[in-house]
Order: sequence, then structure tokens, then C-alpha cells
Amino acid sequence: MNKVMLIGRLTRDAELLQMENSKRGAVRFTLAVERDFFTKDGTREADFIQVAYWSNHSSKLCPHLTKGKLIGISGKITTGNYINKSGNKRYFTLVQADNIKFLESKKNAV
Repeated sequence: MNKVMLIGRLTRDAELLQMENSKRGAVRFTLAVERDFFTKDGTREADFIQVAYWSNHSSKLCPHLTKGKLIGISGKITTGNYINKSGNKRYFTLVQADNIKFLESKKNAV
């Protein structure tokens, strides 16, 4: 089973990747997810998770995914690889989101 559920804040505004000659596109963003424990100085560390969300409504969704927004996502972990400009093979892991929920109202936004 490959199922992921995360709650966190966007580290920057989402990026829209629109497919040519198609309504379908992707929204890419990084989600900062706090860890369950505190460090010795009392702060919380976070993991920074790369997320992609494919949808026919990506262009409408993207303007709402802005830096600092608290969201919840569900999806699955995917992996892949590519050859960089130097000819080296690079591997990546990201969450392919199936669902995005906004978790704070405008009144409660940071």
C-alpha cells in the first residue's frame, strides 16, 4: 500500500506546469511538515516535501497555493530519475497528491 497524508505550510508560491494542447496541468510546490519532537533549544524541525498535483483545474488552483498557506494533502510517494546537464544520473522522490484541502480560513491565516 502506498498512501501518504501530510499537513504543512507551503514554503513558496506554487508553480504551474501547463501541458501543451491540453487542459491538464500540474501544480508543484514544497510543503514544510513539522516533526513531532522539539530540539534541545525548544524549536521544531521540519521536513520539506516536494509535491505535484495533476488536474484539469491547475491554473485555477495555483493562485490559491501561496507561501505560508496551511494545507493538507493525500496521495502517494513516487520516485524517478533523470540525467542532469553534467551527464550524471539523479534520483528524486515526491508526493503525487490526489487531494488538497485548505485548512485555515482567511480570518485565521498567518
